[in-house]
Amino acid sequence: MTHFFPSTYLEARQSFLKAAHSAGAQLEMCLHPQKGFQGEDMALDVAWLGARDASKVLVAISATHGVEGLYGSGCQIAGLQQFKPEELPADTAVMVMHALNPYGFSWLRRVNEDNMDINRNHVNFEAGPPSNDGYEDIHAWLLPDEWTSATQLTLQQQIMGYLAQKGVRAGTRAVTGGQYRHADGIFYGGKELCWSNRQLNQLAHKYLQHAKLIAVLDHHTGLGPSGHTELICRHPVDSQSLALARQWWGADVTSPASGESASEVIDGNVRMAFVHLCPQATVVSIAMEVGTQAQPQVMAALFADNWLYQKGDPQSPQGLAIRQQVRDAFFVDTPEWREQAMTRAMQIWQDAFKGMSSTAI
Repeated sequence: MTHFFPSTYLEARQSFLKAAHSAGAQLEMCLHPQKGFQGEDMALDVAWLGARDASKVLVAISATHGVEGLYGSGCQIAGLQQFKPEELPADTAVMVMHALNPYGFSWLRRVNEDNMDINRNHVNFEAGPPSNDGYEDIHAWLLPDEWTSATQLTLQQQIMGYLAQKGVRAGTRAVTGGQYRHADGIFYGGKELCWSNRQLNQLAHKYLQHAKLIAVLDHHTGLGPSGHTELICRHPVDSQSLALARQWWGADVTSPASGESASEVIDGNVRMAFVHLCPQATVVSIAMEVGTQAQPQVMAALFADNWLYQKGDPQSPQGLAIRQQVRDAFFVDTPEWREQAMTRAMQIWQDAFKGMSSTAI
């Protein structure tokens, strides 16, 4: 099944639309205002399978973190190509959201067109964004005038020293937890809802107001042991939603709030937005997080990417090399990794259907 993984956003979108059409899906396109890396149109495309008034809906999201769509899109295409209408459980529908962050997917960036991490952006800005004073300690280190081996080594040493000083958990939280002051920084959550999350809100209102049980599978890469899929569940520790997630998917479900996860507790999470967007439903959201490279390599790629789009030239030889560095950090292009990631993803999808079918609403 590894042939389902695309090599570019353009290929991914074409394959997704073809698979959705063949599956008999209803399609909707949210056209992005900008063009992609190859000058192509970009869009958040939605495929709906099953009755529009189904009480149970499986929502599958790809490319929340753009470049990670190389994995997520492949899973969606595989799921659609294997779809058989007669096998869809009763009173159940599927909503496939392809390329929530199409800019990041096309440009092979984790962030969107405004340098925002859209997975830190879904917060209540009227109430004021969350604070992350720890990030202020490291921001000035991130943008040296030149990106050389020497400046990269200096940055690495500064970050490692900071983690040693603050402790790994607190230091990682400061770096990755999200920040709302520096638009030229990493893990920037923005000052208002971004294009992707405005589309998400509208689509949830349009498609999901009949649902009583919603399972959200948000496809991610770049965290944890290479090839292993962790199921990160951010619902409260004592919630029905976390209990259902553990019941449906078992031991791979981890809770950041309990300190079990490779991920820190973060604000502005996309998949958790469904909880307040669909208050009439029980929502069970997970991130399917597939490990790739070691964490220092992944962070180095993010530092390089941020520097490139603030001070470098993305079309230069250096820019293209950094683009490849980011791709490698979030998609391990080997047969073994592809097979392991895809096999587990399809099992998670099937377990979601089984779990939803067995859950009374």
